[in-house]
Amino acid sequence: MEYKLKDLRRAMDATTHSGVHFSEEQKNNIRAAINSGGDNHFSKPRRFHVFVMSSVAMVVLTIFLSSQIDLGESFRGGSGQVEHMVNMPEDIPFFVKESDIGLIDWNRTAEPFGGNLVGNEKKSGVIGMDMPSLEGQKWMWHLWGTDANELTVVGFHRETKTVHPLLLNGTDWSTELGGENNGADQHIPSSVKVPERGEWAILLYTDGELFDILVYEF
Repeated sequence: MEYKLKDLRRAMDATTHSGVHFSEEQKNNIRAAINSGGDNHFSKPRRFHVFVMSSVAMVVLTIFLSSQIDLGESFRGGSGQVEHMVNMPEDIPFFVKESDIGLIDWNRTAEPFGGNLVGNEKKSGVIGMDMPSLEGQKWMWHLWGTDANELTVVGFHRETKTVHPLLLNGTDWSTELGGENNGADQHIPSSVKVPERGEWAILLYTDGELFDILVYEF
């Protein structure tokens, strides 16, 4: 700023204002005018930058809030289809997680294999599932690739989004496994009762770990 004052003095010396001196008050007024002019020079670019940055921030904030709302209201299943959250029964085993329901792929339906088995070949299959009944049945579970001691069966009804025990005529969650049979590493026969018709996902747990999911229409 001082060099601007010096330039002004040299310009005045070259004119009829030669020898004119400024008081301190006049100098301060000139300094204020110079400072004010500098601020005005940058005001428009600064306002434009603020506008751009504010717009970008609003877009990012909107996207973030939308994703949080989607996650809070629902979760996405294995097939890419959104399923609402479900209430788990109070007596369900502690290792069964609500998030396991989100792993269901409704497009991967159980298929016949090995004669009279229905399920996911070389993983899990059931004898008796090919002729389901609401009156209760005997099913024989077969598992491949495990030496577990306990099988837990959790039924999820797609239409009502409810969770049910299916073993021992719909009153229990778990049963002991009985060793090799029909080429499977583990098997066990059990009484089963499916409470209503519709699409079902049967989540199988071995020794407290999710092992496989059987999907079929009853």
